[in-house]
Amino acid sequence: MALLTYLEYDGQKPLSETEIQTVEEKYQFRLPKRLRKIYLHQNGGLLEECGVSEDACLLAEVYPLTGDTEELTVKKLLKWQKQDKEIPMDYIPFCADEAGDSYYFHRKNHGIYYICHEFFDEFQDNPENFRIADSFNMFDEMILDLEEE
Repeated sequence: MALLTYLEYDGQKPLSETEIQTVEEKYQFRLPKRLRKIYLHQNGGLLEECGVSEDACLLAEVYPLTGDTEELTVKKLLKWQKQDKEIPMDYIPFCADEAGDSYYFHRKNHGIYYICHEFFDEFQDNPENFRIADSFNMFDEMILDLEEE
């Protein structure tokens, strides 16, 4: 299932190509095509009950790419990342789970990484141990409907 399938409409407007490109140019990355499609549809938002496995926390939201100063956005998270220098700028946050941990794509290889705050030191030592998919397409195909019946 695709992540876009689980995106709830919560008033977020779609972004234009120009708005997307402005963020991409500032932080020197290119969104994977399927993720770009989400932002062209709606600027992030909450997700219905879905996840990457039945054992993992539910996915909670796709971070808006840009937005007001009160919400967490990709742009704001990257600004903080650049300031604190704890997570290399090659990792672009795009999604969070219900525990507040984030999923990132690598700006060069587009691999998907799950960075859990409890294992942050281990991530810094060996990020490849935290790769959960080789591409956004693979990640997108991992998405499961986890709605309780």
